This record gives sequence, structure tokens and C-alpha cells, in this order.
Amino acid sequence: MTYRELEKMVIDSLAGIYGYQEARSIQKILFEDFLQCTPASYLLIRDTEPSPQFGDQVINALGKLKQFTPIQYVTGFSTFCGFRLKVNAGVLIPRPETEELVKAIVQYCGGQKKIKILDIGTGSGAIAISLSLLLPHLEVDASDFSSDALAVASSNAETLNAGVQFFHNDILQRESWSQMGSYNLIVSNPPYVKQSERASMHPNVLEYEPSVALFVPDDNPLLFYTAISEFALEKLLPGGTLWFEINESEGKAMHSLLTSCGFVNIVAMNDFRGKQRFISATKQIDNQ
Repeated sequence: MTYRELEKMVIDSLAGIYGYQEARSIQKILFEDFLQCTPASYLLIRDTEPSPQFGDQVINALGKLKQFTPIQYVTGFSTFCGFRLKVNAGVLIPRPETEELVKAIVQYCGGQKKIKILDIGTGSGAIAISLSLLLPHLEVDASDFSSDALAVASSNAETLNAGVQFFHNDILQRESWSQMGSYNLIVSNPPYVKQSERASMHPNVLEYEPSVALFVPDDNPLLFYTAISEFALEKLLPGGTLWFEINESEGKAMHSLLTSCGFVNIVAMNDFRGKQRFISATKQIDNQ
């Protein structure tokens, strides 16, 4: 069996579960990751016979994929902002929407020389590491309440030579805030999926990604945003900015929350799907 024939077998096996286009995409990710090759170099070997070890890898992965295990957890890696990050079941898989948040911050910070950034709820470290690598002249810290997540994030930072300092910190515990310093910019993509939205989610998310990083109570959907906004009032320097990824249904509520906290210049932004997904705000300069 050649690589080309193995491709077809994988796609045919998954198409009934995922649909042809997604099955094809999964197959491409699987082969390129296992082979550690570019699409161009893969074409050169496509009609040759793979090693038995590669075939075993693919068959083993196929069994997991049929059980809806996300492809990123099967390969152990995810690409975010062009960087290859290790992921496992202890961290959320970084989403393309979040790349847009990073790009907006990079554009905002690009011409500034001295900025200290904090990423709250860093997970795999995707936001913090990307900002550190894309803005190497700036200082980036990151925090998370999960020791498992911090281990993954620290490993990713070390592999990519990103100068991020990590803190074990539960943002919901006010007594832990004192260990953190002052910042010019705070960013967070905290849990924001309401429990009532579970029914519309795919099994590969519900059954594999960490619930604590996804869900919030229906009666308190801004749980983390409230805590982070209050934290930012203490830890942001005057004129500093706060950036969030948000639930598309909570834009108005987020605007009200930030206004009530005294933030100004509140700006909502849409993602590439046209959904209101991000919001930024500025801490007032003293005596303004």
C-alpha cells in the first residue's frame, strides 16, 4: 500500500463521521505531522510505500479519530499564529478566532517600546507565547490556576525560546492577586460557554477538552470577566488596556460591566465569521 492508497483508506474511514472535506483535512494534518514534512515534500513520496511504523501510527490514530478524539490531541500538537504548540487533554485546543485577538494586540503594541503584558488563563500558552515571539521587545507574563496547563505552557515556551514568565494563580481568589505586578496590557480568553450551550457542541469538544476551561454557569456567565476586570482595575497602569475574547451573546453585558468598572474607550470587534468575539477597554488616566 502506498501513501496515496493509505490516504484514501483514512479519508473513506472518516468521511461518514466528519464529512469528506473535514476527513481530507484531518488526513493531511495527520500525515504531515507524523512525517514532519511539508506538503511539497510529501508529494515527492506520495506514490511510495510507507514504513510499517508509519502505518501502525495511522491505524492507531484512526481508532481514536473514530471516537471523536480531536486531531490535535491525536498528534499532540496544534498550530497557532504559525507556531507549533504541544497540547494535551489538560489544555484547550487554540482556536483560529483567538489568533485574531493576538494579531489585534500586535498591531496595537507594534510601535511601543516598553510594555508589560499579562495573559490570564494561559492554557497551552498560545496567546502569551505568540505575543512574546511576535513582540520580542516587550515583557510577557502568563498565569493559570492549573498546574497541568502551566507545565504544557512552560514546555512550549522553552521549545520555542519564548521569554514568558509563568505564575500559578487563580484569578477568582482575590487573595492571590498580590503576587502579581503591574501591567500595561492584560489579555484573557477565559471560560465563557454557558452550560445551556452544551447541547449545540460537538462530541470532540464535550468529551475531550477540559470542561473547567470552557463552561460557566448560566446564572453567572461573566464570572471570570468580572474578576479579571476588578483585577485589572488594581493591576493595570493608568492608560493601560484590557483585552478579552468573549461569548458572542454577551457583548452588551460586557460593555455594561466594563463601563460600570470605570473603563473607557470600549471597543467591540468581530471575528472572521462576523460574530462579536472580542472587546477592549482602557483604564482611565488619573484625574481624567
